[in-house]
Amino acid sequence: MTLNNTPLPLLATFPSPINAQLPPTLAAGRYPLVVRSIANHEASSSATVAVAKYAPAIFVDADGPAIFHQDGTRLDRYHPGQRDETLTIYATGLGPTTGGKVTAGVPAPLSTLAVTGPVEVFFGDPTISDAQEIVDWSGLAPGLIGVYQINCRIPGTHLKGDALPVTLRIGGVSSPVTGPNAPTVYVE
Repeated sequence: MTLNNTPLPLLATFPSPINAQLPPTLAAGRYPLVVRSIANHEASSSATVAVAKYAPAIFVDADGPAIFHQDGTRLDRYHPGQRDETLTIYATGLGPTTGGKVTAGVPAPLSTLAVTGPVEVFFGDPTISDAQEIVDWSGLAPGLIGVYQINCRIPGTHLKGDALPVTLRIGGVSSPVTGPNAPTVYVE
């Protein structure tokens, strides 16, 4: 797989999806993407891909959003978030980092962490002040490739409810809150 004629690090390939990492220094813009089959000696036609500086989104799988309690259990209906609790969120699209050196296809550094700009996290409607969570740290997850980690806390005054929409905001760009993979949380 190449973007603008530059090979991309492949993280996983399957018959349909291909997981690749964009270079961390890639500027926002529109670039040609081509997928090549080495075995078949064939290449796809070029497709234009738009790259944005920020495109925040929380990872979501069949078990729900990648939001975890300190003990590693997933925040869900049976394990709701609690006041003053620290949570870990795994996300993508939080943009450039400062600090540790980041190289495409290489795990994020364990020392001299790669830190993002200021990130806001909301459990519920972002226009309601009690929806905002306290973000303690945000950056590339040490030891992982292309995965961002947000450490946040549920403040004393917060919204409570089942299936509260989760919004990440960085650089004035908010994560999606609608669609089949829109993350929701349960908070007491």
